[in-house]
Amino acid sequence: MNQVSEKNIPADYQRVVLLNPTRYLGNLLIAGGLIQDYYRYCQQRGILFLLVVDEAYRELLQGFLPDEVLLFYPRQRIKQGNLWQQASAYLRCLFAIRRFKADIAFNIEEDSVSHRLTQLSGARFKLGSNRQRNRYGYDRVLDINYLQRSPERRHRWYGYADVFRLLGLTDSKAAYLKLPAHQASQAFMKKLFNAGLNPGSPFIILHSSAAKDYKKWPAANFAELINRLKLEAYSSVLIGAGSADQNANQAILDIINEHYPDAKPVDLCNQLSLSELVELMRQASAMVGNDSGPFHLASAIGLPGCVIFGPTEVALWRPLSDKSLVLKADEVCAPACTKTGCIYANRCLKAITPEQVMQALLPLIG
Repeated sequence: MNQVSEKNIPADYQRVVLLNPTRYLGNLLIAGGLIQDYYRYCQQRGILFLLVVDEAYRELLQGFLPDEVLLFYPRQRIKQGNLWQQASAYLRCLFAIRRFKADIAFNIEEDSVSHRLTQLSGARFKLGSNRQRNRYGYDRVLDINYLQRSPERRHRWYGYADVFRLLGLTDSKAAYLKLPAHQASQAFMKKLFNAGLNPGSPFIILHSSAAKDYKKWPAANFAELINRLKLEAYSSVLIGAGSADQNANQAILDIINEHYPDAKPVDLCNQLSLSELVELMRQASAMVGNDSGPFHLASAIGLPGCVIFGPTEVALWRPLSDKSLVLKADEVCAPACTKTGCIYANRCLKAITPEQVMQALLPLIG
């Protein structure tokens, strides 16, 4: 692994801030175990640690770290406000980072927000994780190229671990963020009942959407899978958040209404907080979904399931749980294809059939 800069990490650092306001749930979950381990590492040495993370994950992270260790980046307020509100929200967050007076500021993602906050953090030593992105204003930058690694060390987790190792953390094992267990409230159970989910009846969670279109298994396949699950006495529950997930679920419901009216699933899209989604997953029999944040969340709490991969690199993004089974077709992408413009209309996804998913899923829950 090549470094762009020659400066060494200060041996006597006492205050360190991790700028990690990623908007991707899966990335946060994959890095979360390392962050927890590094927080304990700092505690043992009297080092003050601050984590900057997207405000969208505030509820999920309750119990993850003490409140005084967390600083939330107001992404939605910056996105939705007028120019004055955007500037005000951003500057309040930035000034809070600078008031921390970090000896070291570092990032583990190549996104522009993490990069800019690191540059402006006021820390006396700035550590970056991407040679192309972190060109200026850093004291040291790691050249982390995932695709040039051996397959067994290509996973995103190992890239994150390289940064933490440079800061002294050497004994972590590949694992997700450890989420605290909570007992589901009566109000939540009533919410599920009112939505049509009977207590005690076995059900499978389905997440039909993803951040990128090239990750989405066809709606017709999900509809057929729902019907097959119904024949095996399993209810299906659709999840998601936002208009894209809602549209993906509606496409499935339209097919169900036309072809499988007796197999109608429960649709909980836009009805659950992240903490409620975790509680739903703790009660489910399994999950089927695309390569996405919700599937990593299910994998993090140990829910069995099948994750469907299209052109995405499995070695880079596979779930970290042994209970998660990856399904990927043998179809090879053409040289002229791009992730957003497949000349074969995403044949790699279409080649995975509902029957194949059922054959893989039933042994996991039987």
